[in-house]
Amino acid sequence: MIQSYHHGRFELFVSLIVISVIALAALGRYAFMAADARMLRLEVLSHHFMTGAANVRVQYLMDSIANKNQASQQPLVIADKFLYFSPQGWPASVQGSVANDYKPTDEDCYQLWQLLLQNPAPIAKGTGTKPNGEFRSLAYAGGCRYQYEDGSAYFDYSPLTGRLVFMPESP
Repeated sequence: MIQSYHHGRFELFVSLIVISVIALAALGRYAFMAADARMLRLEVLSHHFMTGAANVRVQYLMDSIANKNQASQQPLVIADKFLYFSPQGWPASVQGSVANDYKPTDEDCYQLWQLLLQNPAPIAKGTGTKPNGEFRSLAYAGGCRYQYEDGSAYFDYSPLTGRLVFMPESP
């Protein structure tokens, strides 16, 4: 008498269950890592932004020293745009001289993003414009805020003091 092998279906079923559990665990880990990578992207952009601001500040301060402080409110020309500086020497405005009570506009914040980053990511200007990429720039509480479109994470730049604060998404 010929015997057939009937346990093949059971083994296949157990194998599929094990593979599904492993895939489900990997998918959860991938989603967690993708969220971390998204926050890391904005944090790296904030570091590049601050590096650009510091580089331009050094250039401005060196020009001021070379001109024996005669040109303290002289703008620098970067990418065919005039960039004006705060009294402490931080890049602040594209629209004119900066005083101690300066508050940036949406245009200033947008232009700082474009001028200080080497290859800036697409960004929407202000709150009233349609999305242009995944980032938005806006004037906020005496500084500039650069955030994800959904507002989940952002960094604030204060043009008067050069202070940059990164705020990741809260859990």
